[in-house]
Amino acid sequence: MPLPQEIREELERKRADEHEQAERDALWHNVRTALMCLCWTAVGAAIMGYGLHTNDPDIGQAAFKGGMVAGYSGILFTLIRWHLKRKDRGDS
Repeated sequence: MPLPQEIREELERKRADEHEQAERDALWHNVRTALMCLCWTAVGAAIMGYGLHTNDPDIGQAAFKGGMVAGYSGILFTLIRWHLKRKDRGDS
């Protein structure tokens, strides 16, 4: 026995609203991830910049390489977290 028209329309509206909310959440999560990647890039660049402007060569090398490690590892872990959260939500 088919569902009455008003019940089908109500279910369609409910699913459309749920879909819209899921799309909004996914978009916000993607934007937040991109901003975090930019922040890690800025942190790494700031540490590398300190390494370029210091007078001690040993500290300069350590800061330059430390900036590379901080920036790239921050971006990597942010993207891993983004992927795992998308997988948990079922965004695929």
